Amino acid sequence: MAGRTLVIGSGGAGQNTVSRIPPELRIPVVTINTGDHGSTISMADGNVDGCRGDQDLGWALAYDYKDDICRAVSGYSNIIVTAGLGGGTGSGTIPIIEECARRTNAKMISVVSIPMPFETLRRETALKQMRKIIQLSDRTILFDIGKVPSRGGGSLPISEAVSMADEMMKEAIVRISGMLDGPFFSTLSEKVYTIAYRASNDPVKAAESAMGEYLFDADPNYGKMIATSDAEMGRADMEAISEMIGNRTGIIPEIVTGKGREEHGILLFIPISYRSLLSSRHRRISP
Repeated sequence: MAGRTLVIGSGGAGQNTVSRIPPELRIPVVTINTGDHGSTISMADGNVDGCRGDQDLGWALAYDYKDDICRAVSGYSNIIVTAGLGGGTGSGTIPIIEECARRTNAKMISVVSIPMPFETLRRETALKQMRKIIQLSDRTILFDIGKVPSRGGGSLPISEAVSMADEMMKEAIVRISGMLDGPFFSTLSEKVYTIAYRASNDPVKAAESAMGEYLFDADPNYGKMIATSDAEMGRADMEAISEMIGNRTGIIPEIVTGKGREEHGILLFIPISYRSLLSSRHRRISP
């Protein structure tokens, strides 16, 4: 089954994200959650509903279901796991998923979100959990939900911001799933990335708009940016995007064109220095 990719939605936020993946894409999906939420693997059989930020409880519950989790990931060479950090369930299950993945030499990509700044304790907990998850994962994609409301210069209500974050995380997962059939790990050569996403009939305008809306603090001078499209791009558009990003960051990006014919959804993978995450010093990409 080499080349096969499984997507796992862990915890409530992860389950919400993967529920957005269109069935027609035929991407295998498994969900892991506490309580009665219709998940594939329901830990604690409804006796525990959420881990209330207790990562150790999430790990202990997942450990009890390790055989089920290992059976679920068996036969896949790539595992994409998505979760919202700070609640305990997602961050607690990821180490167990990683352990199961390593048994079969599968690669693991984590797509995880950090709560809003006003959720002070959850956010602090999430940032601590984030460092461990980066260490466990082959690649990590980070989302700061606090950056979503200001996309496009507006100010979205919290519920809409969370919904938009789910949609963009879904988009990243779908894009990664497709890229894993090719040289994904050499293309995304850094360990940690964030994304920026915009859709338009004009791929150059979409990429330019996305450049000011990345979803985690990033350093423009660190590593190579990757620009991906879900629609096919001509050479002129690819060169224009490359020139625009090069002028803004000083780094020539890699361009990955899609195969579709519809509206261009341009998704940028923007590398983040793991060292900068440890020191908590981030520099912005100038919009």
